[in-house]
Amino acid sequence: MEEWKGKKVDLIIGNFEVIHQGHWKLFERTDSPTVLTFNNIPRKKDLPIFSFKDKCRHLYYFLNNPDSDIFIMDLKKENKKAASFVKFLKKQINPTKIIVGSDFKFGSDFKDVKYLSKYFNVDVVERDKRYSTTKIREHIANGQIEKAQKDLITSFRIDGKVVKGKQLGRKLGYKTANIYRSKKLLKVCPGVYYATTTLPMDGYKREYPSSATIRNIEDGRQLIEVHLIGQDLPEFYGKDITVHPKKYINEIKKPKSLEDLKQIIKDNFVKINKVTKN
Repeated sequence: MEEWKGKKVDLIIGNFEVIHQGHWKLFERTDSPTVLTFNNIPRKKDLPIFSFKDKCRHLYYFLNNPDSDIFIMDLKKENKKAASFVKFLKKQINPTKIIVGSDFKFGSDFKDVKYLSKYFNVDVVERDKRYSTTKIREHIANGQIEKAQKDLITSFRIDGKVVKGKQLGRKLGYKTANIYRSKKLLKVCPGVYYATTTLPMDGYKREYPSSATIRNIEDGRQLIEVHLIGQDLPEFYGKDITVHPKKYINEIKKPKSLEDLKQIIKDNFVKINKVTKN
């Protein structure tokens, strides 16, 4: 983290693994927020919802302010006690105001906002118990994707580079684009989803209604098979695409034959079409 001098800073401190509706109260306390977030938090044992790179990208996208900055503290390298953290903040940033949630804890000795208030002007925002990253994590893992998306400000999405699969869908008349989700990330509930898919096309990013089948595979990753509904586009192997799951449709059914598989696919599309018309 570089030393920050000569600028008045309203500093919002938090992990921000996701940005949900409860976080909005923090950001509305200032017109020009600067964010301090963390990487490699020792007590966080759960698999993250997003990679750290994506988390930072979402923060920049959400801030959408050229005057806003994001500071990153890697706790694997700098896991300070609270007293050292206070000195660090004064020297490196010297914020005019610090904005945190009421449940904020910091330092390897887990001090609270009362301790922080001894040294800084602290704006404490009461936590909105309707929203939490833990609840959103549970929604994603249990297939309640609509609840997760409703609570999120920056939506849940799966990014990946399109790879070649078995091309069985092509033989059945339903071309799919296949991407992988890392085994280092929280597993999404396997199943068939209605989704939208964003991909580069003709020099622009275009969004298409889609079906997305998310399945666990043997190496610990997840395979996402996406079919763009009503589209017959040129091949886009190697392209980066983004899948936004919108609604869980049903579990993945194991076909007894090729004809059975065709019927399962048709039944899924009927259900997805009903969703798109509502």
